[in-house]
Amino acid sequence: MTTFQDLDEFFDDSLRLPVGGKWYVIPAPDAEVGLLCQRLMHASLAAEQGETVEDPKLTELAEIVLNDDEERDLYQRILGPVWDELRADKVTWPRIQHVGATALVWVAAGKDAAAKIWASGGAGEAPAPNRATRRATAATSTRSRGSATTTTRTTASRSRKAAPSRGTTS
Repeated sequence: MTTFQDLDEFFDDSLRLPVGGKWYVIPAPDAEVGLLCQRLMHASLAAEQGETVEDPKLTELAEIVLNDDEERDLYQRILGPVWDELRADKVTWPRIQHVGATALVWVAAGKDAAAKIWASGGAGEAPAPNRATRRATAATSTRSRGSATTTTRTTASRSRKAAPSRGTTS
């Protein structure tokens, strides 16, 4: 009989990012946000490669250009309590965008893809989610771990439920 080690003993579902000499610990988002990030990544990959997307929900996602409020909302949902921590620490918006874009790619494609986005330093333009996912696509061949046929809300603006409190660790 195979015995499994407790997941909590070896699995780290957080992302730790250093900003200005401080480590921010981004907790894993809830399933709704995680699936949204994966769908955004799938749609961006398909659009970037010029593929026809048969799933109407993915087609709609591929055409999304988030306005400022929607971008902030998405980052706030992805970052959870770290959003408030970054703002309280007076971290500049371009840095928050970079943290948010890195976290989005982490959720959608894993830590290796996120590390490539992090190391890019923004590459001269603000890393909004669509641009971040395109950069991740170019930087790595890592595929999303999620299904492209999930049934989550199709836009950040339609899914404005507040992310549940996940606690914060510094």
